[in-house]
Amino acid sequence: MLKQIAWLTTIGIALGAATATLSADKVRLRNGQSVTGSFLSGDAKVVRLLLANGQVAQFPVDDIAGLDFTPKPPAAPPPPAAKAPDPTAAPKPVTIPQGTVLTVRLTQAIEADSAKVGTTYKAILDDPVMMGGRPVIPRNATVQIQVAKVANAGNMKGADAITLKANTLAFGGNQYDIVTAHVESKGEGEGKKTTRKIGGGAGLGAAIGGIAGGGKGAAIGALAGAGAGAIMAASGTEHLKLEAESLVQFQLSAAVTVRP
Repeated sequence: MLKQIAWLTTIGIALGAATATLSADKVRLRNGQSVTGSFLSGDAKVVRLLLANGQVAQFPVDDIAGLDFTPKPPAAPPPPAAKAPDPTAAPKPVTIPQGTVLTVRLTQAIEADSAKVGTTYKAILDDPVMMGGRPVIPRNATVQIQVAKVANAGNMKGADAITLKANTLAFGGNQYDIVTAHVESKGEGEGKKTTRKIGGGAGLGAAIGGIAGGGKGAAIGALAGAGAGAIMAASGTEHLKLEAESLVQFQLSAAVTVRP
């Protein structure tokens, strides 16, 4: 009786180990036979084995001389962790050449009678800058423009004039200092008795500016549609106002390197 209890205990321990870590592939019977299969379950009375033909065989514990177990196949390794972005795969810096034209849309109105030299205004890039068939500066990149010179018709004979330049360009979390040619926008001067717009109708745009410093070089400033307006003062002198949404073109005076 004690021998049977010890045997049952041994079988129970073996079965517990099998269910935890191993799978049985052979049951050795007391009559000398061996049966191969896959261990399914067992208790203190019966061991169950899945045979190769798909049937389940049951063996009383009293008929079993021993059990042979084979290790379970190792668990599949966990999927590899996502790789950190490879800094070498980031877009390489691109140099925008001198002479590139930036078409900028004003987000604030600029009036000749209130603008001060040094005042800055926020604008956005209206057209992306393309190189090699891909955008290197996206549309809506932020552009900071600055008043470089103001002439008021009320203080001197002639017309209102505003000279602008672009100082910085920002996109993708980076800001870049830029140097551009100055762009001058001029009003119509004295003697005009009716309010009128400078340039053509919507969609046309007129090149009304030039590089500052004596007006040398091709005219590169442009105001599209009804962007620039002339406001009639009580004295009959028109005051220049660049409306929000006006388009102004700046030409790079020096190359700038950006990261797309």
